[in-house]
Amino acid sequence: MIRGEIMAAKMSDAQRRKIFTPAREKKLDNDEMHGFIHHLTGKDSMKHLSIREAIVVIDALEGKKSNAIGMITAKQQKYIQGMAKDIGWVDAAGRLDTKRLNLWVKHRYGVDSIIWLTAKKASDAIEGMKAMHTRMRDAQAEAV
Repeated sequence: MIRGEIMAAKMSDAQRRKIFTPAREKKLDNDEMHGFIHHLTGKDSMKHLSIREAIVVIDALEGKKSNAIGMITAKQQKYIQGMAKDIGWVDAAGRLDTKRLNLWVKHRYGVDSIIWLTAKKASDAIEGMKAMHTRMRDAQAEAV
């Protein structure tokens, strides 16, 4: 097999497992996972992914730079998550409340999760969260 044929071949079972592990960690349900795959590859089913397409999905789920040009970067995603914690979007244990963050993202930007934001929309979300954080800090300063 030459390189092009290998990359066009169906993804392996190991790749399938490697997709499911970070998807579970990110708490993506089946519909979100399939939507994410469709968004990145245009394929409606994971079983139709090529080796190359599986690599793109795995890289995106792991926050690595991938061929998903124009999508949120790992750095933007971490910054947004940090801002959400600073704003107070945490659970009782102090961990990021991803459900609350994703609901805000859905309301403001029309996507179900921060991982589906474009780089531009992620930048807009960061600026919006900075403004929210500033308003909260100013309100606390006035209260003192």
